[in-house]
Amino acid sequence: MIGWAKAFLAEPWPALTLFFLATASVALFRPLSRKLGWHALPTLGALLGLAAIATLTLPPPPNAAESQSLAACGRALADLDDFARALVATNDRGERVGNVLMFMPFTFFATLASRRAGLVALVGVLLPVAIEVTQSLLDLGRDCAARDWANNAIGALLGVAFAVVMLRLVKAGRVGQ
Repeated sequence: MIGWAKAFLAEPWPALTLFFLATASVALFRPLSRKLGWHALPTLGALLGLAAIATLTLPPPPNAAESQSLAACGRALADLDDFARALVATNDRGERVGNVLMFMPFTFFATLASRRAGLVALVGVLLPVAIEVTQSLLDLGRDCAARDWANNAIGALLGVAFAVVMLRLVKAGRVGQ
């Protein structure tokens, strides 16, 4: 995982992607938060979280191979054994931790911004599927994998759970004193 991350970050695309998306996030968070009726700063956090997700999932990886076909991607995402292994596997911990952590900031801040934990959780569970399919459609040289979906979804749900706890603590007056 560390070797892959170093090689990935040595490419120009991740930095350019993050710069462009972070700049767009800063420019758009206030109008978007007003339009949606969300709290402004957590909206910025959610947008920056999405920028990080896009940066880590959409540029081609180092030594990119040919992508799976859409049909093969669908079969991979429906592989219940791979999905289940993702929930209990102890190998590839670095990749697993990275995939879990990647989604936590987005859903944490989106929950704080919107105060709609259920909707954010649903988006957080479905967004990784959309990313896997997009990677296949755009031929980015990435594999579709149920384990990535499972780990991203776990991270998304943890982000929502932490935000719900934070909101309850704030409501109870235990934070910010």
